[in-house]
Amino acid sequence: MINVDKNMIYIKNLISVFKSQIKKDVKLRNVDGRFSDAFIYIISGSCKYEFADKSEFTVNGGDILYLAKDAKYKMNVLSDIYKYVCCNFDFDLNETCQSNVYTPKNSSSVENLFYRLLKLYISSLPSSNAECLSILYSIYSDVISTSQSTYIDKEAKNKVLSAKEFIDACLKDVSLSVSIVSDNLNISEVYFRKLFKSQYGISPSQYIINKRIENAKHLMKHQYLTLEECALQSGFSSLQYFCRIFKKLTGITPSQYRKNK
Repeated sequence: MINVDKNMIYIKNLISVFKSQIKKDVKLRNVDGRFSDAFIYIISGSCKYEFADKSEFTVNGGDILYLAKDAKYKMNVLSDIYKYVCCNFDFDLNETCQSNVYTPKNSSSVENLFYRLLKLYISSLPSSNAECLSILYSIYSDVISTSQSTYIDKEAKNKVLSAKEFIDACLKDVSLSVSIVSDNLNISEVYFRKLFKSQYGISPSQYIINKRIENAKHLMKHQYLTLEECALQSGFSSLQYFCRIFKKLTGITPSQYRKNK
């Protein structure tokens, strides 16, 4: 497996550039082998990607997502609307790269690059293809620069994986916090937050909230459980806090969600 963030690889050709969005109520998308490589800029919203090799990460507004050619994955939109600009292209190599997510330091600058790329691609100027490739290389350069500043070694990755497993096992515990998880790993909270975000593309605190909301949604399918029981069994300290967070993430109240389902 070749990592796209290790060394600059020649880009063979540009295939397409487009802006799109996916609504949360759209059925879970399964991709059984991508037809090309892709750089995707997340304009807004959040989406979870689960890959065939069991790796997964969540992307949010401002992130750059790299999807490798032939990658197999599932998409699960977490926000009401997931908006992005996608650039499909081919790297000039026979081996497979590894999909990943990157959080650039200057997301507005990267967003401008993607919009310039989109504008040039749909134009009919004779020089548009060459200029598009130039911008694509600039985006690629930002990916490499971002990856080098957030690189973590294998030992650190194993620690983060252990932390994720610990979080998943303790979600129902109201006292669960990022500080408790970092203490369990015997590393500082600041360093743990950085490691976790680098590995999964989401902060550990937001990961905990998202998982608890997912669990609560599952429990709400059982009509014999009250909303308060669903909240407490998912690790929320109170029904009021649960309702506030639920509406913030989904745009509707738990009662409306249960009624719709």
